Amino acid sequence: MYWLRLIMKINSNFVIISFMVSAFLIQSCSNQDDNKVVPLTEQSAMDSIIEKSPIDGAKFYITNRSGNAFFDRLYNDSIVPALRFCNYYELKEICGILKNTICYNRVYEFFKEKKEEYVSSVTLELKQNCEIEKAIFEKIIMPAIVMGVDSMLDEDIGAVFSKYAGGLLNYRKLHFLFGRDRNDFKDMFWEKLDTAKYQEHIRTYIQAYLDTINLKQKEYCLQIVNKEFNNKMILENPMMKIGLTSSTLKHIQKYTLGQKDEILEEAVKDYVVPLALAGVSGGVSTLYDIGSTVYDIKVTIDDIKKQNVNPDDMVKYVCAHDLSFQIENYYMPQCKDIVMGLIDDSNEKLLNYIISNL
Repeated sequence: MYWLRLIMKINSNFVIISFMVSAFLIQSCSNQDDNKVVPLTEQSAMDSIIEKSPIDGAKFYITNRSGNAFFDRLYNDSIVPALRFCNYYELKEICGILKNTICYNRVYEFFKEKKEEYVSSVTLELKQNCEIEKAIFEKIIMPAIVMGVDSMLDEDIGAVFSKYAGGLLNYRKLHFLFGRDRNDFKDMFWEKLDTAKYQEHIRTYIQAYLDTINLKQKEYCLQIVNKEFNNKMILENPMMKIGLTSSTLKHIQKYTLGQKDEILEEAVKDYVVPLALAGVSGGVSTLYDIGSTVYDIKVTIDDIKKQNVNPDDMVKYVCAHDLSFQIENYYMPQCKDIVMGLIDDSNEKLLNYIISNL
């Protein structure tokens, strides 16, 4: 039985090998037939070309033109005009095939026209992509960054006031009450609110978005010219200059005195009136923009007017609003300007790279 199985296995392998050899020979003969110069009539030449793609038709013409005297005239008069309707990539390949023939110059003119059209199309598409990339950053990425910053502010400010209000007989409050611990409070505040941490959070978020754009640009370039575009956008953060304003420090001082009424009166003057005006003009009616995740319960105008706000919460809100406002309205616009410039520059480089490789 062993020998029988062995013989059957050998026979099976022989059949497979024989089939593969036969297929190879048939393919080789077929290729030879394709490249073989055969006598043609004008009609049979036209029939053969019509059955083929424009690129294969050009190859057929090159293969058979030397053995058929009429072929240059036939191809140039009857086939070349139709090549005007080929796309850019087809004409690029056909130009390479027809080089050094009487047809080349006409086909090359078609190719140049298609290239100009294609460049215009790519230019428009990249311009649209650029505007979309910038709009996404402004409308989606920036608000998401601010929400993340607000969440960090909530945690850090809570830690500051937990430390500030602690200790025997709340001695830190007493020092601040007499104005002897104001600098100490600032030191504690900025110990917890390290601006480098906020800068790094913003930089990481923005860089991830820029890296995504670079990846999409590389994929786009591969599709267009089959070459890699290796440009990389790198964000260099501007310096973050933020601090507690004198108005906020005034609220903190009221807080240390336990003057709840005065805290809320100051809040009405500092926040209710400006926010009411913002509401009239279509702005927000809370201390934070809608969508912010800084606090579970937002401080509203009505809350402040009715004095429903806990002084501990109010002073945290004031500090958080102060810093969040500065980051959102002064620091983030600087980042936005840098990012917009990077996106514009990268898309321009991509366009030039594509054009140079078309």
